[in-house]
Amino acid sequence: MLYRAADQRKLYPGGGATVAGDNTGVERRGMSAAYWLNTAWMWKCRRELGAFQLAAASVAESQAGRLGEIIAPHRATEFGRAHDFSAIDSVESFQRRVPLANYDSFRDAIERIGAGAPALLSTQPVCLLEPTSGSMGGEKLIPYNVALRGEFQRGIAAWLGDLLRAYPAVRRGRAYWSISPALGVRRKTSGGIPIGFDDDTAYLGGLERFALDKLLAAPADLARMTDVNNFRYCTLLHLLAAKDLALISIWSPTFLTTLFDRLDAWGERIVRDLRDGSLTLPNPLGDSVNVLNSRRTQRQRALELGGILSSSLSLGEKLKKIWPQLALISCWADGNSGRYIPALCELFPDVHFQPKGLLATEAFVSFPLVGRAGAALALRSHFFEFIEPDGARIRLAHQLELGVRYEVVVTTGGGLYRYRLGDIVEVVGYENHCPLLRFIGRGESVSDLVGEKLHEAHVQKVVDEAFASHGLTPRFAMMAPMDDGRRGYCLYMQGIKRALPRQSIDALADAIESGLESNPYYGQAVRLGQLSKLQVNLLAADGETGWSVYERECLARGQKLGDIKPALLSDWPGWHERFMPLTIDRNALEPQSL
Repeated sequence: MLYRAADQRKLYPGGGATVAGDNTGVERRGMSAAYWLNTAWMWKCRRELGAFQLAAASVAESQAGRLGEIIAPHRATEFGRAHDFSAIDSVESFQRRVPLANYDSFRDAIERIGAGAPALLSTQPVCLLEPTSGSMGGEKLIPYNVALRGEFQRGIAAWLGDLLRAYPAVRRGRAYWSISPALGVRRKTSGGIPIGFDDDTAYLGGLERFALDKLLAAPADLARMTDVNNFRYCTLLHLLAAKDLALISIWSPTFLTTLFDRLDAWGERIVRDLRDGSLTLPNPLGDSVNVLNSRRTQRQRALELGGILSSSLSLGEKLKKIWPQLALISCWADGNSGRYIPALCELFPDVHFQPKGLLATEAFVSFPLVGRAGAALALRSHFFEFIEPDGARIRLAHQLELGVRYEVVVTTGGGLYRYRLGDIVEVVGYENHCPLLRFIGRGESVSDLVGEKLHEAHVQKVVDEAFASHGLTPRFAMMAPMDDGRRGYCLYMQGIKRALPRQSIDALADAIESGLESNPYYGQAVRLGQLSKLQVNLLAADGETGWSVYERECLARGQKLGDIKPALLSDWPGWHERFMPLTIDRNALEPQSL
């Protein structure tokens, strides 16, 4: 649903919500080109929204049809022949022939696809491999073809068709859509397949991208930037220049708060660049993006911004004057991301917030609908199955029960069949007969503060390798989030047999950090400044043990003594406070290595 910060309501109240703008009408006279382009886009998207609404009336039939459409073209693939796709004539026969799978089930085939082998998982050529984090390793590569891209576009169109209709104010200006900078060299597989999208708008179709190019407050070329400070500076410059900004669509809410942290330091420079038509990058040697070097002067906007930024107003008051038309911010608000929403609400008390649905690299699972209690299952995108909490049974979309949590299983046109996403969702309502879902978290041990998705198995591997290379066997080690002015992770260690000077601790932290950054989401969050680099804290050996602190906290939370298991990774940020009495001051350590 749409959430207005000033209302001080929960993001998902039980009933519907009155949508600002629905009953006010739209004054069309004198509307900008952005309004008409957005309106044309809305009408195109509403065709898909109508198709979704028809599917929501007959969920079982719609999903069975979607499965048939997915597997029929792939009967001649290596996977299709191995699982006798030609004999599949029902959902039940599909489930009998194809087992549940995870990434490791497809790893060999994807590696061969990267080397150039055709028709392994899908008959369509693989356009690119999109990286994401994995539970047993730092990176998974998900194959994208035309079919999978079309499945994503269906979900996006249904979402925008609903949003742009309900919120005419969003149509009156330009938008900022999340752009992820390259921050590195573009890669290709040995078979020449690109790794990664050029930019985040690549999910959209050709006509939609054409419209978006005209509506973007910041150009998609920012994705080609390789220096994070330059990227942030240019993003902030373009956003400040866009007085008609009406929509911000990002992933993590921390993206904006991190950006605004630089406003004081860069404000005068940005005003000067807008006034002079120049571009003075923080690191002028870090990027050579031609489109960013040809700017026109915006003297009036520079004068206006200069007055706002130099005023004694609060940051929230300044932002309201900078973007008077900002109507909606779309971002993650479920799971761990929810803890960062209040900070944005304080900055934008009059702006509506819409939690995003569940979108994974592998699949488009759900999209939000205005005034609904949760996000609608994307019935027309993929074929879905759901594993019950006890793992005893697998349910189909039309069999889901209100209030029950399930693990999502997906079959896509990209070549992933009965793929366990690992995401846990709860059914919070229905749109006609289509389940409305709320993302709860990952089914495996994972920490996800800003979208970094650190899996315990991967963290364990990285930390064990670092300990072995440094000859360390601590009796207690645990990594957890911390925020002492710098949001990030800290590794707490106790029981080292030899003294560790600061230099050795720093070397250990660097080794672990390098391994963690093989997870592309974690590495991106660090480079964007959403997370600081790993910190390592030593716990004193002559006091209470780290394990007893951990055990006491688990008991206080209601765990049985016999159920408490050691965990290397925790997503609870309170451990920093618990371990503080035991933490050795870094200044008390020897500076040189032994």
